[in-house]
Order: sequence, then C-alpha cells, then structure tokens
Amino acid sequence: MSGLAKMKQPGCPALCAAKQAVRKRRDSRNPLVRLGVSILYALWKGAQSVFRFCTDANYRSILLLRLTKGGKIHQTTPTTGMDRYPAIFSACRDYFADRPDLKILSFGCSTGEEVLTLRKYFPHAHIIGADVNRRSLAACRRLPVDERVRFVYSSPKQISENGPYDAIFCMAVFQRTPQLVTAKGMESLHKIYPFERFERQVTELDGLLNPQGLLVVHYSQYSLEDTAVSFQYKALGQYDQEDYKASVFDRNSRLVKSPPSRNSVFIKQGQDT
Repeated sequence: MSGLAKMKQPGCPALCAAKQAVRKRRDSRNPLVRLGVSILYALWKGAQSVFRFCTDANYRSILLLRLTKGGKIHQTTPTTGMDRYPAIFSACRDYFADRPDLKILSFGCSTGEEVLTLRKYFPHAHIIGADVNRRSLAACRRLPVDERVRFVYSSPKQISENGPYDAIFCMAVFQRTPQLVTAKGMESLHKIYPFERFERQVTELDGLLNPQGLLVVHYSQYSLEDTAVSFQYKALGQYDQEDYKASVFDRNSRLVKSPPSRNSVFIKQGQDT
C-alpha cells in the first residue's frame, strides 16, 4: 500500500480528526473562517497531487502528457486489457478471411495488451502499436512479441513511415475524461476536446488506410459519420456503441442528448490495388 493510500486510512486518527474539523467549518458564517478552510483544502489537495506525482510513475506520466501535449492528444489514461472487444475483433478477422499479408495499426496501444490480442486474431499480420505515452511504450517493448510486431511513438511521421495499413483500430482512444465529462453533465467539449481535433486525426488515418481496409472507431465521444471523410466509408455489420455509457457529442462539440445508434467498424470504399 502506498504512503498516500495509508494517509487515507482510518489508522491516522489525528489526520482524520483534523480533516473532520475543517469540513465542519466549511459552512461557517464567518467569511474569514470559510476563506481559511478553502485555503487549507487547496493546500491539502496540492500536497496530495505533489505526493502522488513523486511516488506514482503512472500518474506522473499521465500528468506530464496532459501538461505538455494536452492540446494535441486524445485519451490520456492508459487503461487497457486483453481481448476487450471480442465481437469486433472476430468480425474483422472474418472480413479478411485469414489473408496473411495484412498490416494492422493499433492506434493508442497503451501497454500493449491490444496488440497481443490482435496477434491471436491475426497470427500472420504485421502489427504496429503506437502510443504517445512513453512509459506505456517502454512497457510494450518489454513484451515477448515476434518479429512482425513493432511499437512506435505515436507521431504522424512514425505512423506514416510504417504504413499504409489494411486495418486501423482506435479503441477507446477518441475521448477525453469521459466519466468526468458525463458526471459533470458537460454540454460542450469544445474547450477540452473539440471535434476538429478528432476529425483531423481521423482524416490523417484515412490517408494511411488502403482501399477496402477497415477503420474501427469504438468507444468514442464523436462519430466517424460526422467527419468530412465519412462518405468514403460504409459500416461493416451492426457493431455499434450501445454499451458506451459516456456522453457523446456532435460535429459542433455539443452534447447529443438522445444519440442514435453509432457504428464502430467501417470499410473504406475504392479499388484495392
């Protein structure tokens, strides 16, 4: 258990008693007392953040990412797991009918579990995992993978150099603090994650996808069907995002209060050369 976790446990009676005393004075009629409580609360939260920054490498990597690249990136939390979307992965495997020469991009691969999962569904494919979190990439590069798997920093240059691709998976990438956004009832994402950023990224990926290739956009706050490149795509099957519990937004970055069913798997139209 970390030091921060211990501090939060009932085993610190003096600290808990102090916090309770401060809480009781939040609604004091004395404005100076209320001001003092606000200052103490801010100092306490700041101390917690500093402590966590110094002791939690994962938290530190996320915070640095938000501070240095927050205006350019999408999801910052590296939450992942093995085989999280079996129905979608199976449908994509069946679409390609075991074609051996596939090149696949896992866009936002986090610590590599998605790449390991894709290898099980596509045993002969070349798989590129890309992520902006360098700590996550370091974890990826420690994985026992074969010579057809490669992990790269998620920059336009490196992703482009390893393309073009037959399938691009963007799983739970195109979203920003979705639980917090939903809990707060936010009606616009314009300030923290505007639609234009999503559309720009989708357009870049579209330029790296071969005709008849698959673009998978799943668990997203925005819809591919709202982008300027949507006319080039048709949905594969009925793989939707009905179980996505977070708020979704339109091309104006405004909340969609009764969102229609949104597809996740798309085929790029055109002749495959």
